[in-house]
Amino acid sequence: MAKLKPFNLFVYGTLMDPAIFRAVLGLNLVYDPTESDGRDNFLARPAVLNGYAKSSPDQTYLYAVPDPHGRIRGYVIGPLPGDSISALRKYEGQNYSRKRIKVETAEGRDEAVVFVANTEAIEHSFGYEFRDPFKQEIILGEKIDKALLETERKQLHTEETLARRAVGELHGPTIRDLVRRHFESGGISDYTIRTSLTDPPLRNYDRIRSDPEAMALAPHYLGIVVRQVIFNQIEHRLRLDFHYELEQMYTGSDFYERTISSLATLKFLNGYPNLLSLLVSDALEDLSFLKHELIDFVRWAVIASDTLYNPSHLKQHIQNIRHHMDSGHIPLGAELEFSNIGQDVIRDPQGKSSRDMTYDGFVFFKDFALDVLTWKLGGHLDDHHDKSSPHSRRGFFEVALGNLSIEADLSMPITNDPWILSQIIQEIRTFYPIAPHSVHLSLQLRTQNKPDRDRRLPLPVLKCLFALAGDPAIWADGKLRINRLVSDEIVNYNKPCSMMFSEIRKRFSTESDEQYPSLRTGQGKGRYVQQFRFIRLAKELNYEPIILALKGIQISLRPGSFLLPDQYAESSPHHKLFDQLIAWGQDPQPISEQDIETFLGNIYDGLMNERRGRPAHSEAYIAWAVGQLRHYLRRFNTIAAKASLTESGE
Repeated sequence: MAKLKPFNLFVYGTLMDPAIFRAVLGLNLVYDPTESDGRDNFLARPAVLNGYAKSSPDQTYLYAVPDPHGRIRGYVIGPLPGDSISALRKYEGQNYSRKRIKVETAEGRDEAVVFVANTEAIEHSFGYEFRDPFKQEIILGEKIDKALLETERKQLHTEETLARRAVGELHGPTIRDLVRRHFESGGISDYTIRTSLTDPPLRNYDRIRSDPEAMALAPHYLGIVVRQVIFNQIEHRLRLDFHYELEQMYTGSDFYERTISSLATLKFLNGYPNLLSLLVSDALEDLSFLKHELIDFVRWAVIASDTLYNPSHLKQHIQNIRHHMDSGHIPLGAELEFSNIGQDVIRDPQGKSSRDMTYDGFVFFKDFALDVLTWKLGGHLDDHHDKSSPHSRRGFFEVALGNLSIEADLSMPITNDPWILSQIIQEIRTFYPIAPHSVHLSLQLRTQNKPDRDRRLPLPVLKCLFALAGDPAIWADGKLRINRLVSDEIVNYNKPCSMMFSEIRKRFSTESDEQYPSLRTGQGKGRYVQQFRFIRLAKELNYEPIILALKGIQISLRPGSFLLPDQYAESSPHHKLFDQLIAWGQDPQPISEQDIETFLGNIYDGLMNERRGRPAHSEAYIAWAVGQLRHYLRRFNTIAAKASLTESGE
């Protein structure tokens, strides 16, 4: 058999990783010329492949597809031994075709073997438009629209675009899941699309139409319906009209794809609070809970969204967001809780002694299809027990941007940018006409930052965190107290005691942990998520430095969960720390300057090592955050000292 000739190889995807290169070929890939010997250690030289662009229709692997205006930056390696080609062909599989193409290097043009997309094989799974995921989404949308038309004809006996858009709103999560499964599994059948949308009946409030309590609360629920549909429609149009602008700002498939579009839409709508309220009032005047169906209110909101949509103003918000973005390294998330009666909605789930006369603990949440309409922002009802219960119950209205499925407990981080997260927290708080209660901040931790389950934070650090975000307030008796510590909002005083301060979890972002990064509780590999649950949701708080503080503390000190019932019962140090913190929360004294500086030092050290031993943000930005935190803590000390003097009568 003739000996195969050595060849150059152009790589642009997974084979740029030295570990994968070595696993496939048994050779070492190096980037330092001094380490190259041309036998076992092969130098990767920067190169450009012209006339192709990268595409990832399966959201996992990169494919080089023909594009007359495209170019791909990668590396040319070699000459490699000729017998390496068989291992490469086996590794690349049937979705790639081998070609010999000239690539540009600093030394000139070199011929190299390139594994490009096998269009026939991929089109079988993804259709002829596999080259652009956005085009796939458009084609899939056309199929979904066809099924919605069939649903409209079958259930409404009409055939008009506005009604079809309203039908789509009432099938929002189903459409979301169809799109997600299409990209995860390599395509879904037309039959699946049609039956998923045409078989289920349209959501309506027939069950409660004659309920006098529902009748009294209906205007408030329907006001949320109108607001939410307007948001959904504008966010959808924004994603279509500004697809390429948003794509440039998108930070990767590990993050929720609607973060930026949702933030821009919220900023736009919150900029017109009076107009939005007027539209809600007009809807309630034009339509009646008793005489009309839920679809009528949804259709009304669809029309209103078209009158409100202003692309030039939305573009300004997108540009403003782009100019402020400052990505970090740690993925972040948030859950926001709303309740007009606060924790009483959990303390008294039947509403016997405390009743919210506006929403009644959202007991009719599903009757008005709010579980369906709020999906883009991760809206659901949370009674702190079973988020996916089919039964009517009272609880918090919770917004968890990045939730892909409440029932399957699938979620994704929404950003790695503290400013983005802070902005979206406040914009969501502003958007909903419900009293804000608390916010849970999540950090998705890398392996090197893996938290230690039972590692405790020092008492001074806990004091500083509660002073910043635990809702310190002067009570009617003139005493300062930390509200989150002296109530049973996050503290369970029943022995053994527990506290919702921080908790380590694992999460999934897809239903298959074979191909995609996993983030789902208790299954598969998962990724560690540290969730801080003690923080008050309030207008006056700037969450940006608080988020940076939590990042820095988590990286530098690696705390675990606090306080679980078994930790209190079985660990004397945990027990003691809890008692000391509660005592301070009931009578908080100023925090010493030394403790403040130690706290800030831990934050600084953590942030300076966020990206594998290096800072992920500029040192100026880190210094700003530390300065803000110092200012907030000194302001707390001033209030605490004044309260102590008042109490002592001085």
